[in-house]
Formats: sequence, structure tokens, C-alpha cells
Amino acid sequence: MKTNKMLMVMMSLLLMVSSFTTKAQTAESANYALIDMQYLLGEIPEYKTATKTIEDQSKKWTAEIQKLQDQARDLYLEYQKELETMSASERVNRETAIVAVEDRAVELQQKYFGSEGEMMKLQEKLIKPIQDKIYEAVKLISARRGYLIVFDRASGMGTIVYADPMADISNDVLAVLGYSK
Repeated sequence: MKTNKMLMVMMSLLLMVSSFTTKAQTAESANYALIDMQYLLGEIPEYKTATKTIEDQSKKWTAEIQKLQDQARDLYLEYQKELETMSASERVNRETAIVAVEDRAVELQQKYFGSEGEMMKLQEKLIKPIQDKIYEAVKLISARRGYLIVFDRASGMGTIVYADPMADISNDVLAVLGYSK
């Protein structure tokens, strides 16, 4: 049991030493690089224009939805005031009208801001081409300088922006596990 523990400690030390050695290498000789996507996007005028367009459109859509929600609230308040003087059929008609306005607000919310809504389409149309240009530039620089992997340090999670397929050791891992093709 102690030999396994000692072996684990030795392996950890070996990994730490190799990590320090890697950190000591210059950026030119490293197989990886970092970018700051927030910085890059902030420096691209087209991105600023695109985000302004998206923000303006979002405000218009939000105002449209808010107007319907306000209308539904006003109808409900009016309904509450006149409730005792209404017949049963009038109540049903008013309730149906209120629900119809609320439903329309929900439909617009989904249409504009849903997972496949207009906002997503607008972002895809305006932002994705800029991101694609950045990706192509990163890919070009990676090929020239020999980077296998490029991480986005701004994401906070070390998102991989580019990875050379040669850096993928998935099949090697499968072979070690006994699942090689």
C-alpha cells in the first residue's frame, strides 16, 4: 500500500517538474498559445457596431413585450374594479381577452428571445462572421508558429479556440484502455 502511495507521490513530483520545465520555455517554442477574446473583440470596430445593433434591437423587442404586459396588467386592474357589476359571460369574455394579451406577450418573448429566436439569429448573422475571421487568423498563426492548441484566457475556463488534430490523443487513450481500432 505504501509503495503505491510512494509511486503516486513520485509521479506527481515528476509531473510538477515537467510542468515547470514547460513553463520555462519561451512562447516561441511552446506548443500552445493564449489569446484574449474579449480584448480582440473590443478592438474590432465591426464587433462594436454589431453589438450596438443587437442591443438596440433587443431594446425595441423588450419594449414591445413590455407594452403587451402593461396592457394585460391594465386590463386586469380594470377587470378587478368592474368584477362585481359584470355578468358571468362578461367575466369570461374579459378573462379571455386578458389571457390572450398575456399569451401574445409570451409568444413574442419566445419569438424574439427564445433559444431559436430572432435574437439568436441576429447574433449568428452579425457576430459569427467576426468570430470566424478571428478563428481563421488564429489557425493561420498556429500553422506558421507550430502551435497545437490555442486557449482563450478571457473565458476563465481555458476554452480551446483552436486545436491541431495532431494534438488529439484520443485514439492513443483508447489503445491504452484496450479499445484500439
